[in-house]
Amino acid sequence: MRRFRYLCLLLFVIGCIVAAVPFVNAEQSPQVEVARSNPNDALRSAQTIFIRTKSVYFNPAALEQSLLDREEFQQWGFMISREESDAELIIEVNRKLFTNRFVYSVIDPKLKRVLLGGKIGSLGGTVEGQIADGFIKRLRRVRPLISNIKAK
Repeated sequence: MRRFRYLCLLLFVIGCIVAAVPFVNAEQSPQVEVARSNPNDALRSAQTIFIRTKSVYFNPAALEQSLLDREEFQQWGFMISREESDAELIIEVNRKLFTNRFVYSVIDPKLKRVLLGGKIGSLGGTVEGQIADGFIKRLRRVRPLISNIKAK
């Protein structure tokens, strides 16, 4: 009986040690390196955007047009896709319940990571225009225009 207890204790300790050691699959290691990359890299390299809404009070087509009207958006070479699977960035818009506040997030769909976001109210102009302004303003920090580089 005493040997049985020692054997059970030994198996328990071995099980705890095995569970505590992280298992790293060789196929997963490249993804770990990608996940650690800077979020600004995804914002710099992206060319295709998809707009997703979780609110009936928001029209994705109006945001598409608002973005397309921006000169920087055209100069950066962005395209808007209607297929989510083609997008390198997703702009997700949601309205807070019982308020006039909208929340938006820019998501990297490959890594399922939020790259940037913001909150706006619908009282200070069109929601779509404010989201487009906020998105372009944040991109200016990480994605300079070619004309700005030549001027320096």
